[in-house]
Amino acid sequence: MNNIPNRRERRAAMRYQGVLKAKSKLPFAKWVELIRETNKQGKEIFETKRDATEQSIADQLEAKELVQIERWKEQGYTQEEIEKLREAWAILTIKDKETWHTDKKIARKILKETSEALYNRKND
Repeated sequence: MNNIPNRRERRAAMRYQGVLKAKSKLPFAKWVELIRETNKQGKEIFETKRDATEQSIADQLEAKELVQIERWKEQGYTQEEIEKLREAWAILTIKDKETWHTDKKIARKILKETSEALYNRKND
């Protein structure tokens, strides 16, 4: 689906093929029908591209999370602490504008608690 041209490219192709000139000479009823059809196709293309983009972003975030989990294991965190760290990482990575400040405070608190637990466990 990455080969779907964007709107500008589609318009340029229609102009080159003479579709826009022919469209301007259509009767109003046919013109409206054509507009509805192209509008529907445009919305489908938009949905497809948006879904592909969201999937790509989700895949990238999952890969980064797996790398981060490996680092936490190397640092000596327990599985329970890693779950807390994953939660904090998710809060900091996926931002909600309405609750950003409180989410950040919660995530920092979780990070502080887990790092203190690791420090206490290594120094005891």
